[in-house]
Amino acid sequence: MMKMYFMSMCMGMLTMVAASGCGDSTKDGNTAADPTTARTPSGAETSVADKPVADKPVAGEADQTFALSVPFEPIALTQGGEAPVRIGINRGENFEEQVNIEISGLPNGVTVDTKDPAITPGSMGVDLLLKATADASLGDFTAKVTGKTASSGADFSEEIQFTVSQQ
Repeated sequence: MMKMYFMSMCMGMLTMVAASGCGDSTKDGNTAADPTTARTPSGAETSVADKPVADKPVAGEADQTFALSVPFEPIALTQGGEAPVRIGINRGENFEEQVNIEISGLPNGVTVDTKDPAITPGSMGVDLLLKATADASLGDFTAKVTGKTASSGADFSEEIQFTVSQQ
């Protein structure tokens, strides 16, 4: 009996499949013709056509997860000024937890002027306010926005770009 092994990468998961060619003989001399049947260890044939593969969501259908959305265009901020930033959320089907927002990697003189920023259950996002001091560092920057849940420990990060220019 000739078996061929196929490996493929599908949605980030490595899959290895052993396949017998049509008409190849099986160990007991029978031919493998019907892919919807299988033999149990005792030798009895059973149908596998209507059996579920797994009880978990298929990749891309995670129930209790979330993703953050941030502005696509760089945010313009001037020394001594402020700029609003909307952080949105895309919730999985059964995800209704509060997501606490943290921003890291801000340059000297730039702060988030929103006390305890969080996306509450049922809401679609939170509005933050970036503030720059009169002597804030000038240039183009990237900061990391991280959303974390308290109960499940799930987290998600996204980057935002912004420019600090002279007043």
